[in-house]
Amino acid sequence: MAGLLGVSSLPLLGSLPARAQDQTLRFFGYGDGASYKRCFDAFEKVSGKRVAFEGVPFADLQNTTVQRFRTGNSGIDVFLVDPTYIPTFDKLGILKDLTSAFAEKSKGVLFPSDLQGATYNGKMLSMPIGESTQLLFYNKKLLAKAGVEAPGVSPDARITWDKTIELAKKVQKAGAEIGFGFEQVDRYYQLQPLPESLGGGPGVKGPDLLTVDVANDAWLAAGKWYGSIFADGVASRGPTGAEMSGLFTAGRLAFLVGGPWLAAAFNKAEGLDYGVAPHPYFAGGKAVTPSESWHFGVAEGTPNADQAVEFLNYAGLDKDGSLLVSDEDGLSANIATSAEVLSRIPQQNPKLKGVDSLIRYELANTAIRRPRSLGYLQLEELVTRAWSDIRNGSDAAQTFPQLQRELERSFKRIKA
Repeated sequence: MAGLLGVSSLPLLGSLPARAQDQTLRFFGYGDGASYKRCFDAFEKVSGKRVAFEGVPFADLQNTTVQRFRTGNSGIDVFLVDPTYIPTFDKLGILKDLTSAFAEKSKGVLFPSDLQGATYNGKMLSMPIGESTQLLFYNKKLLAKAGVEAPGVSPDARITWDKTIELAKKVQKAGAEIGFGFEQVDRYYQLQPLPESLGGGPGVKGPDLLTVDVANDAWLAAGKWYGSIFADGVASRGPTGAEMSGLFTAGRLAFLVGGPWLAAAFNKAEGLDYGVAPHPYFAGGKAVTPSESWHFGVAEGTPNADQAVEFLNYAGLDKDGSLLVSDEDGLSANIATSAEVLSRIPQQNPKLKGVDSLIRYELANTAIRRPRSLGYLQLEELVTRAWSDIRNGSDAAQTFPQLQRELERSFKRIKA
């Protein structure tokens, strides 16, 4: 992320040099593209157009995307878009306006929040593909050993953060190695609900979302709570985000906040008996949950625009294509596809009955989006670092005011 901190000041791009159209769409993303292969192959069968994938390591995706377009001829027709980067990509002029193609057509097909998330300055600039939420997983054996009653799966059974930690401490005292953990540890996406639950907002405000607001009372209270769970030892400072699901699978972690995509691996883990409950909230606050996932964008100036729009229609709005591009564990921005994906959860594990209804509820009632700000790159980078500092012992009462000052200095350059 650090390499992206100055991209908003890059010059606007002109149209890419034209080249002869062909029947191959060039798709740019991260990894090897294996999760999209079924969709690519099916699209070729129905359209006669091949999709060629090119990927880079995940950490390099956004920076490489920008650099590719800076060269003039990016060699890209369609690319993965983190929707929080839409304002920056729009300023750089690298996203084709999809309003006329999809804005009306998408209504009633995509979740309204996803359609809203693809829209910036009155233009629909990307096709929402995935969705997400977060759940509270718990190890039934560890809870039973501690005599702790498992929380229910209904939204009405949602427990507070304080109650979650209280139960986690009891289970840890009864022998669990770690009481509680976040799957993504310090990441903005996972921890945004903490200050938001207390009414503190996403860290930016104002009509352009370029007024920094990370040192209000709610942020300070959320930071104090976050630091306390590591200081108390109920959460461990050692494991990285990549290690958290493995600790749960191994029966070493009592409670884990993570995404529903974890269920497939948990179902296969020998000897793991687990349950799912709603994402916690702060007493006196409101229930909020993270949401969103990847979008597809069409490169501005590509001579293959018509074919690219056809592919986005298949992957995003056509149910057959949408089911294929949504992997087995992922939710979809397509309403009908998401319903089918959710219906599979209790089929794959009867003990997870009710989780599908819970996720539907969260998507409809508690989901929040990350802010569409030209300063999001800096916000995510610096807020994540601040949460990490607090996890490792820094005082939130000092860390967040310092973060406020850092972001204000950074945002001045954007406003200029």
